[in-house]
Amino acid sequence: MQERSNYFRHFMNSVVISIGSTLLGLLVAVPAAWSMAFQPTRRTKDLLMWMLSTKMMPAVGVLIPIYILFQRAGLLDNRFGVMVVLMLMNLPIIVWMLYTYFREIPGEILEAARMDGAGLWNEIRHVLTPMAVPGIASTMLLNIILAWNEAFWTLNLTASKAAPLTAFIASYSSPEGLFYAKLSAASTMAIAPILVMGWFSQKQLVRGLTFGAVK
Repeated sequence: MQERSNYFRHFMNSVVISIGSTLLGLLVAVPAAWSMAFQPTRRTKDLLMWMLSTKMMPAVGVLIPIYILFQRAGLLDNRFGVMVVLMLMNLPIIVWMLYTYFREIPGEILEAARMDGAGLWNEIRHVLTPMAVPGIASTMLLNIILAWNEAFWTLNLTASKAAPLTAFIASYSSPEGLFYAKLSAASTMAIAPILVMGWFSQKQLVRGLTFGAVK
């Protein structure tokens, strides 16, 4: 199986894509969630609801425009291109989760940091982020799982170079029929890494998901 489909190449693509999309998402989501949590406006709730509503749109509805854009930009079968798509796809969830966690942090702490002379960057880096570590960690873990399991975009935007483990599984489906033994083995090899990660990080994940729920 490994010789036929090069499991380790697909595995490394999945690792790079899932972690890369998560880090890109956090770079955008942390400042966005901070501004919504601590500097809200009249349109903050409307913006959050709009972001959440984008998750209800079928992905196939924007496949052709994104495919054409990626083709012209030379991002087809490219790790960075897939990372950008998965980041944009999961960004509403990341922002919503971080916004919820940040709302549980007392604003007086940030005000005290400002009185001590902390700027915006130092406030986010040295005060807000350490206090929200459980929430940020659970958000990262959930986003990695979502990106790892994403099949629609990875199958349509990759071919061979950037193909992750979802393409590894799909490679065992042929016009001659489904070979269930090979598909079962390929699926087990694809989900095993994420299961192991979830097993070892379940305490942190549960702690982050319940962050702020219990006073």
